[in-house]
Amino acid sequence: MTAFYRRIFKNQQTGSETIRELLQSMFVGEMLGTGNRIWVVSPWVSNIVLIDNRSGNFDSLNPEWGRRQVRFADVLVDLMARGVEVILVTRDLDTNTPFLNRLQNAAAMHAVDEYLIVKLDPLLHTKGILLSHSLLTGSMNLTYNGLEMNDEWIQFSLDPDDIATTRLEFAKYVEAT
Repeated sequence: MTAFYRRIFKNQQTGSETIRELLQSMFVGEMLGTGNRIWVVSPWVSNIVLIDNRSGNFDSLNPEWGRRQVRFADVLVDLMARGVEVILVTRDLDTNTPFLNRLQNAAAMHAVDEYLIVKLDPLLHTKGILLSHSLLTGSMNLTYNGLEMNDEWIQFSLDPDDIATTRLEFAKYVEAT
């Protein structure tokens, strides 16, 4: 199998739409063919918009979403409801607290909190989203500023070796505790 990589250089004028579409495609793909574990590693994280369902194109993924922009916590809870373990590695920062509370409360409300693992690492600087068959790494935090404002460098990979290596590296965050 040929490895597939794509590098994206994003700034305020270019690339934001590309990143939004890529994140949407990654998570929609994961929902259509879920694995058993995903990793979200980001020092700063917030409840960013992941899926634009205002046109109803993704109603079949989750009819309860309705026609709206679907946020990060909603997508993660939906994956947990499909039996996917979500491992979130981030920093213990006041700016992350609203998202962490929202995610943990939603997971408890939907009785899927057993599928959520949150690890706080005070030295974390690594950034990545590792799904079953795709990997996004680079300089971007999962925040509005990361998606819309800051200059960022992002690499998307479908390479099975790259995904496997990253899975082993990310597993060290859980093993360390």
